[in-house]
Amino acid sequence: MSSNVAPTPVEKRATMTTLPNPAAASPRRSIRRLVPVLAVMVLAAACGKKGDPLPPLRTVPLVTKDLEVRQQGSAMLFELTYPATTSAGLILGGIDSLELYRITKPMVGDDPPTAQAAEFEADSEVVRSLRGTELESAIVGNRIQFRLSMETPDEEPPEASIFAVRTIKGLESSDFSNRATLVPGPPPEPPTNLELIARPRGVEIRWESGEAEAFDVFRRLATERGYGPPLMEVPGDKRRIADLRAKYGERYIYSVRAITGDDPRVESDLASEAEIDYQDTFAPRLPKNVVALPEQGAIRLRWEPSPDADTVGYFIHRRDVGRVNFVRLNDQPLPSTEYLDRGLASGLEFAYRIQAVDGEGNTSDLSPAVVAATR
Repeated sequence: MSSNVAPTPVEKRATMTTLPNPAAASPRRSIRRLVPVLAVMVLAAACGKKGDPLPPLRTVPLVTKDLEVRQQGSAMLFELTYPATTSAGLILGGIDSLELYRITKPMVGDDPPTAQAAEFEADSEVVRSLRGTELESAIVGNRIQFRLSMETPDEEPPEASIFAVRTIKGLESSDFSNRATLVPGPPPEPPTNLELIARPRGVEIRWESGEAEAFDVFRRLATERGYGPPLMEVPGDKRRIADLRAKYGERYIYSVRAITGDDPRVESDLASEAEIDYQDTFAPRLPKNVVALPEQGAIRLRWEPSPDADTVGYFIHRRDVGRVNFVRLNDQPLPSTEYLDRGLASGLEFAYRIQAVDGEGNTSDLSPAVVAATR
């Protein structure tokens, strides 16, 4: 057969179809196609690159704003809130040390002098530094309390001491605190002969003292390390007071401090402490107005309750005809204030007495006898 056979129309179209030649594409179109690819590559590279490290968070303690100082005997007592946060409001996690600064200035007139923060930066001296176990022992609850000895001034007018503190965490220090001023004066003598007396409704505290404008009474549990705020302030003409908030079953330690002056306020040292184990050993008070009402073969008893809140019930005592002694009728305290004595012979006379009992088993005296005869 001849090889010069003409192709069919379909075959001709197939042979005439050609693919586009990339090399022949427009340069501008090729660039447009490469731009998205390059952008993705640049972003991917940027995501994997590390930036400059962030600076560490600073631990500057929050500035103290409630520094207080007052004279107690021949010492100065300082008190402030333990800083819990940084100046940025973050949790601080404790401080490493505390520094107490002082400036002294002469008194001019009746008003104590003042000092600005800039003066502390330039002229103050560090008079106390607390750190380690000394700082830990000064922490009472959320407060820092510490003492600094002083000399009672002889000159008139005395010099004023102006104080401020800084708290330190690591290498960071807070700004100076508020300024607290003390003008020392002769302190009163501490009270003596402190005596504690357990009472049914509280602990009575007695002491002896010279002249004073007031007394601060302190109380703490025997398990606590230090005193908080005074339990009460007593006028200077008093030498005894009752602690009505004392609770049975607790062991307490008390002390008293004398106070003279108001501005400045001068306090004595604490009196020698006294301790008491306050237990309920007190009988409840007698029930009143006991009456005996005769019934058929029975006597009904009624009475007013004991006024003591810890009374849990009553014992009933009866004396039969011809007997001398009273016999208790119930083994367990009767919680109500009424009792019906049944099964008695008619026409006989019986005497009754009531006794109150509290939750600790303390019993009152017997009430006066009441007599009634059955019908």
